[in-house]
Amino acid sequence: MRKLLLICLAGILLTGCTQKDPPAASPSPVPDTDPVYTELDQTLDAFINDGDLLPEKLHDGTAVTWMVSSGNAEIEGHTIRKTPDSEEYEPLTLSAEVSGNSYTFDHLLLLDEYVAYVISYFTNEKDENLKLAYTYDSVYWFRLNSDQAVLSPSIGTKRFRDPSLIRKKDGSFAVIATQGYDTDSIYVYDSPDLLTFTGERLAKVNYSSDTLKMSGKQAWAPEGFYDRTLDQYVVYWSSVEDAGMYYNLTGDLTQFEAPEKLIDTGFPVIDGTICKQGDLYTIILKDERSPMQEYSQLFRGTSEHGWHDFKNFSEPFSGHQSEGPMIMKNLMGDDYYLFYDDYTRAQFKAYSVDDISTGVFQEIYQDILFIPLSAPAHSYALPVTWRELERMINHYGGI
Repeated sequence: MRKLLLICLAGILLTGCTQKDPPAASPSPVPDTDPVYTELDQTLDAFINDGDLLPEKLHDGTAVTWMVSSGNAEIEGHTIRKTPDSEEYEPLTLSAEVSGNSYTFDHLLLLDEYVAYVISYFTNEKDENLKLAYTYDSVYWFRLNSDQAVLSPSIGTKRFRDPSLIRKKDGSFAVIATQGYDTDSIYVYDSPDLLTFTGERLAKVNYSSDTLKMSGKQAWAPEGFYDRTLDQYVVYWSSVEDAGMYYNLTGDLTQFEAPEKLIDTGFPVIDGTICKQGDLYTIILKDERSPMQEYSQLFRGTSEHGWHDFKNFSEPFSGHQSEGPMIMKNLMGDDYYLFYDDYTRAQFKAYSVDDISTGVFQEIYQDILFIPLSAPAHSYALPVTWRELERMINHYGGI
């Protein structure tokens, strides 16, 4: 008993005589299934630009208040801006307060304002290699590297087709492309600036799993994007042999998970390109049924539940043989431009539309377009900042 008393006295001397209140319970995290969290999480893009307007209200009209949890940034009203201490690629965590509840969102990157698009393409002739161009207004294009290749493959089939660009979660880039026609793999490269290209590799994307039987024969027109809600990249592609479009998830663009069906229209489709508007997704793709004189046209699909739930499809709108669609949002307005290969006539053509998900496509006359490229094929456009574009123009020349 005396020994126990001595131990108790020692404890009092070490901790103090005043009894401490138990530590306050940490607030319970908001579950991912909370509809407010889900709406905001889906609405936020991974890449936010200096001067962007953050969502002011939910769909039901409830007000949203934003705060910077980490990162060199400030919010005035609902406009987010860089500070003098901001890096070119500034990691960011934001918090939102809605009806007294707080929600935190990470995997965000704050960039300078977008001023132009860099366009990747190849020439549908003998030299199937990566070429680059750029545009400020979408309709007047400039050549980079004088319309000459900036990257040629050294492995695989060496047939580098349908190139597209991915902005990686740290702000750098990746290049992916079709490897010829009949192959289970795509080309992948890393690039900090679209001037140097490293890590050349073939990524196997078309293969069978326990739940999906695949041909292993085609992986056409790959495109991709970083999904911050998953902290993974989504790479999607087409296979006529497998009657549609598929996707793979990958955390590092090196190890790819087994393919999953992206879209099911009930007939063969290829060349899909996806555009995100808040939490709404639109896909433009090509009807690949035969005969091509009747079916080879573009049509639109939309989804209100993420990039893998396209169920609402339009009638064909391009009117003649069309493939390789590419979407550019007007950086100086709210409308969109849709370019595509008019492949039987060996030219690019374009539409304008006020809303990519619901609007009526209006053809742009050829005399308005200026595309000074030799036989360009299957292009892709990625928005870039002035510092990024300036580095490319200084390196390649841009006329």
